[in-house]
Amino acid sequence: AAAPECLIIVDGIQHASHGTVDVRALGIDGYAISPYKVFSRHGYGVGWASDRLTALHRETLAGAPVGTWELGTRDAGSYATFSKVVTYFDWLGGRFTAATDRRARLEAAAKAISSQEAALAEVMLHGTGNLGGLATMRGVTIIGGSEGAREGVISFAMAGLPAAEIVSRLNARGLRTHVRKDDYYSGNVLKPLGLAACVRVSYSHYNTEAEVTQFLAAMHEIAAT
Repeated sequence: AAAPECLIIVDGIQHASHGTVDVRALGIDGYAISPYKVFSRHGYGVGWASDRLTALHRETLAGAPVGTWELGTRDAGSYATFSKVVTYFDWLGGRFTAATDRRARLEAAAKAISSQEAALAEVMLHGTGNLGGLATMRGVTIIGGSEGAREGVISFAMAGLPAAEIVSRLNARGLRTHVRKDDYYSGNVLKPLGLAACVRVSYSHYNTEAEVTQFLAAMHEIAAT
């Protein structure tokens, strides 16, 4: 509203596998994702461009049709792999709606994914039954705090125990997590917090509450030592 000439292009990959993506409803000009973070393979990207963005002058092949973005041959394998992703979401949505329209099934899948992941995050942070979550553990700092919306990642540090040691102990229990260091990827977050590293726990809709409770039980054992 303040600058009508402004183009808004969204790097949407951190959200794309965790819920609804409705590019037209966002009022943006471009949306780009890295499909390897949406259950596909590395080495290509998927993007959406508005008519306004498509109409802008840009480098193209001489004599190419208006609206053409390609500068060479398309990778057919990229379309094949991402088509399988869409087919999966279509199938998943069919488990939650009787609709025959594909868009309706995709929307149902996104809603179910959001609901499942929110439930997993709630258990990981606040626990279940008599098993406390990360937020209840003494000496644990949760990056971003224990309240508010989460999508796919919870990161934390524990006083007196390096992140790499926590990850190693979890790996020994069959639980795969990752270290995020104060480097060019994560330093802009960790440096202001005075942290050299943290543990990143990733989860997706295919994970279960039983897996989260297994992780919490392991963390309680680690904290006790």
